[in-house]
Amino acid sequence: MMKVLSKFGLVWLLVALFAACDDHDTPQDVVRQNGLPLSGSQETPAKETQATGWADVSYNKTTHLLTFTLNWANLTGIPTGAHIHGTAARGTNAGVKFDFFSAIPKTTTGMYSTSVVVDGTAINESDLLNGLYYFNIHTPTNPGGEIRGQIEFYDQPHIVVAKGLLLQGSQQVPPVVSAGTGTVDVMYNKSTKLLSYFIKWKDLEATPTGSHIHGTAAPGANAPIQHDFFTNFPKTLSGEFSNSVIVDGVKIKETELLNGLYYFNIHNVLHPAGEIRAQIVF
Repeated sequence: MMKVLSKFGLVWLLVALFAACDDHDTPQDVVRQNGLPLSGSQETPAKETQATGWADVSYNKTTHLLTFTLNWANLTGIPTGAHIHGTAARGTNAGVKFDFFSAIPKTTTGMYSTSVVVDGTAINESDLLNGLYYFNIHTPTNPGGEIRGQIEFYDQPHIVVAKGLLLQGSQQVPPVVSAGTGTVDVMYNKSTKLLSYFIKWKDLEATPTGSHIHGTAAPGANAPIQHDFFTNFPKTLSGEFSNSVIVDGVKIKETELLNGLYYFNIHNVLHPAGEIRAQIVF
C-alpha cells in the first residue's frame, strides 16, 4: 500500500512540476503594454485637437497574435479611418498595414477590441517589438490622422526607458527663474539604436526659437547641439511633441547616452541659451 501511495505521490509531484514550468514559461511568450497614449501631438506633423485616447496591447510570440483594445474620446468628427500603420518610428509616417475601420463604432467617443495575425508580411514581428508600428484614427477635419499612438513594448531586455524627466529652468547653466515646466519620456532601443522621445511643456515665457538635444555634458555643464528637432516642433507656449533619432555613434553615442551626458533644451528670445532643460538619465 505504501509503495502505491509513494508512486501516486511521485506522479502528483511530476504533474505539479510540469504545471509550474508551464506557468513560468507562459509569460515569456506574451508581451503586454497597457495605457499607450493616443494624441494629436503624436501625429506628424502634430495636430491641435482635444481628442485623446489610449491602447492596451499584447503580443503572443507563439501564436503570432497581436491583440489590442483602443479607447478614444472627443474626436472632432465621426471617424473616417482606423488603422495600424508601419513601419515608422516616432516622428515619421508610413502606409496602412491593418485596416479595422469597418468594424469600429462610428462615434466621436468609443472603444474597440480585436486581434490581427503578425504574418511577417503586412506586420513583421521584429519591427513590432521594436516599436515601428502605430495606431491612427482619421476624421474629416484631419484626414491624415487626428490621434496617433505608437505601439511600444517597454519590458524587453534590449530597451531602456525613463519616464517623466523634468524640464526645468533650474537645470539651465546658469539657472533660469521661469514658470515654464515640462516632462520628457524617453525610450532607447539598443538593437535598433533608436532613441524615441515624447515632450510636454507649459507656461514658457516666450515662443520657442529652438529645441534640441545637446551633449556631451553632465548636469551643471553646457554642450553643443547634437540633434535639432525644431522644424516640426510646435511654436507654442504650451504643447506636446513626439519624435525619434538614431544614436549614430557620431552625434549621439550610446555609452555617453546611457551615462546621462545628453540633455533636452527649449530656447526662446528671452532665454536664448535655453529656458528649460532636462537631463536624459535612465
